[in-house]
Amino acid sequence: MNSPVASNDARESEAPTAPRLKRWLPFILPVVAYLVLVLLGITTSNIGIDSLRQDPSDPLGLQLGHTQAIRSDEYGTGSPLWLGEIARGGSDATTPLSAPADFILQLPDGPISGIVFFEGSALALGQFVPAQMLFAMKWWLPTLLLFLGLPIWFRQITGKLRWGYLAAVLTFLAPGNAWWSGLAVNTIGFVSAACALTIFSSSSLARKRYWTAAVGFVVAGILFARTPTYYQPFAIMLSIPFVIATALVIMFQDVRLRSRVLSLAAITASGILWTAALFWESRDVLAAGLNTVYPGTRLSSGEAVLPGFALGATNLGGLFDPASVAQTNQSEISTSFTLLLGVTAVLVAFGGRSSVGRKTFTAVFLTMAVASLFWLAWISFDWGSWSAAIPLVNRVPAGRAVLGLGFLATITFCLFMSQYRPGWGGKWIVPSTAALVAGGLSAAGGILLRAEGFLPGLGPRRVALAALICALVIFALVRWPGNVWSMVSAGVAALSLSIVVNPVIFGVGDLRDSPTAGKFLDWAETSREDGTVWASDSPYIDSLMMATGTPSLSGRQIIGPDMSEWRKLDPGSANENVWNRGGAHVKFEWVDEGLRFEQPYPDVIKVVASPCVVQSRLTELEYVVSSEELDASCLTQIDTVEWFGQSQYVYELTPEG
Repeated sequence: MNSPVASNDARESEAPTAPRLKRWLPFILPVVAYLVLVLLGITTSNIGIDSLRQDPSDPLGLQLGHTQAIRSDEYGTGSPLWLGEIARGGSDATTPLSAPADFILQLPDGPISGIVFFEGSALALGQFVPAQMLFAMKWWLPTLLLFLGLPIWFRQITGKLRWGYLAAVLTFLAPGNAWWSGLAVNTIGFVSAACALTIFSSSSLARKRYWTAAVGFVVAGILFARTPTYYQPFAIMLSIPFVIATALVIMFQDVRLRSRVLSLAAITASGILWTAALFWESRDVLAAGLNTVYPGTRLSSGEAVLPGFALGATNLGGLFDPASVAQTNQSEISTSFTLLLGVTAVLVAFGGRSSVGRKTFTAVFLTMAVASLFWLAWISFDWGSWSAAIPLVNRVPAGRAVLGLGFLATITFCLFMSQYRPGWGGKWIVPSTAALVAGGLSAAGGILLRAEGFLPGLGPRRVALAALICALVIFALVRWPGNVWSMVSAGVAALSLSIVVNPVIFGVGDLRDSPTAGKFLDWAETSREDGTVWASDSPYIDSLMMATGTPSLSGRQIIGPDMSEWRKLDPGSANENVWNRGGAHVKFEWVDEGLRFEQPYPDVIKVVASPCVVQSRLTELEYVVSSEELDASCLTQIDTVEWFGQSQYVYELTPEG
């Protein structure tokens, strides 16, 4: 991918005398690392948590580090559902009460999604490829694309790879990414790869390499089509600035206007066509989500977020113990390096010289800076109710905007530094000022997090140490811009904040190799063949059933309900406000008679019912699992299994009367 905007003398990896291998290293090293992780079946998933073990005192497989209970959306939902796709060999999941979740999980549900979610389609190879390899393949793909796409995109704009690598490292290691199961990486990885491929394809078109350009535009359009499907607040915050910046790069290329216009038309058409086709294919599922009581009708306004949240990322190295956090949890308090906006402002104020691609670089930098400043304003003061009418922006709650802002700040800072040339005061005054600002903002974040009551145990020494490390790292980056060791120090500092967040696990633990999982794999295959479904009263058994591809009424209702099925369970829809929800857990509590609905938490739909009554309304229900022994005329116990160190009783239902 040759840069269309950077001069040859600034391309650090493309000099004519550079060995061919060196020029290919930016591609080879990430791919090799990815393949090693896949072949060894290594991930940082929390599926080794005690609640997903048959016997927590005797876990299967190798795990380094400790799991985090707060990551239940990963180990209790996303990862089990991916494993379920592997167990089913790619066939559709059976969740009668809930709309299919494939769109949000980036799994295929038709020919278009089978192409757009290409790695999800590969999960169908579960009969031929070990589950742990397929799971690792999907787990690390966004990270692979991050470390391919972001550095290459930086090189195309600035002529340099290394600041793109630093941006990728800081994104990957940020607390807001580690505690949120890779949300930022999933978004930035795909969109940066799509943007880099778009610029490459535009350059190929200008050189009349038409087939290369055509293939590149098609693949880039596929990658762009994924961005709205995973986590909408991040898709809006992080993807749109990348797309606008990339369009500006193409418009400022030093080629014929006709070529630039054709490039923009080609990628626009490709992206829109793939996205529209994907949305059309998933129209019924999307309608189910948009018509929910929550979150379909939720619109957000700009509002002030407590400053400690925005500035506190460098103080989050001690979140391993849940008891260290008050009023909230580790995920909700985790952010990224928003304070880099302050550092960038200092550097802009002092000035700096750019060596290459001035007009293009300025356009890209301003795009990212303006986006950062807009979202900073979104979380800084109350915008009033009118702001809930701003399209797209109103889909980003301020609490999520503060999480995403730090990633924009990181990219903005690295972009500026890639072109920063020390001028007056560049040796000591500018680095010292930048360091003081960074250390001061870090200290302010720590002090505020403690004062606001979120980290009551965060003492002055820890705050001072975090501020000192932050200041030293920024001083080194600004004093010696582009120096490998200053960048390594920044990566090590970021690593210290997230190294203990997630474990390293080899394989998929008890979700495949345990005797209980083996039984459910067999039962699941039989139920898929005869059209019967299961239900349980345990969220841990629900996760096991997801991972083994067992058709089930209980579990996660991620997008929204299947209205017709819920109305069978709730004739007259008297409880629609309870069950017409997305992002919810469907839980059963078995009782001797009757059926009623409860909502103990906003994201929990609880059905308190007799299995016999449920079966009379949803006749496909044939098996239930209970954490306690049941005694009802419609039940026949067929087995007892162990999960989470506890006995679980398996019953077959026979219709009464």
